[in-house]
Amino acid sequence: MRAEGKFNHNRDCLDDLKSFSIQMYQAAFGSEDIKNIEMMMLTDQSIESELSYAYLHAIASRSGIICESTGLNTDAAGVDAMLRVYGELATDSILTDFSVEVQLKATKQAPIEMDGRYSHSLKIKNYNEQRSTKTAAPKLLVVLFLPADANTWLVQSEDCLVTRRCAYWVSLRGAPETDQESKTIYIPKSNALSVQSLRALMTRFSKREVINYVV
Repeated sequence: MRAEGKFNHNRDCLDDLKSFSIQMYQAAFGSEDIKNIEMMMLTDQSIESELSYAYLHAIASRSGIICESTGLNTDAAGVDAMLRVYGELATDSILTDFSVEVQLKATKQAPIEMDGRYSHSLKIKNYNEQRSTKTAAPKLLVVLFLPADANTWLVQSEDCLVTRRCAYWVSLRGAPETDQESKTIYIPKSNALSVQSLRALMTRFSKREVINYVV
């Protein structure tokens, strides 16, 4: 009886909170239509962004590397996630405590391959943020290429959880200046983001290796 009473009390509190939220919504927007409260869903573009972070987080976690989502302030500066290392990745590592700033992009447009590289268009703001050579922490751009059919982006069964297609990384450090509104960059197919490649990449950073963009 006590457990049931506690459940009913919690349910009543939730109902009161929902009622209060609806009243606040009506007071703020002056609308009797409250369907938006219960029908708020992510757009396809937002889902793409979330999947790009989920991909990076899964790969980093399996690599033993900390992956953290950043807030609005760092997002405005072109940083969507931070990769952090606390420990020695190799016997000749110089750094055992460092971070890498990651900007995430996702697209369902099929990439164009040329000379073993995929092309991707960046807004000039993002391009300039990534090509800077005046940052202490290394920067990476990670682009997740998704299938055109959104229904195949993520497939789940009792045996597996599958994200379709693949993400690739590139360092734009030292890329040439441009006065265009957008810039097409090229990502080597060999830069597929995997557990092994991320571990190797972070090991290079631990040795203070500078990775510049190759035009």
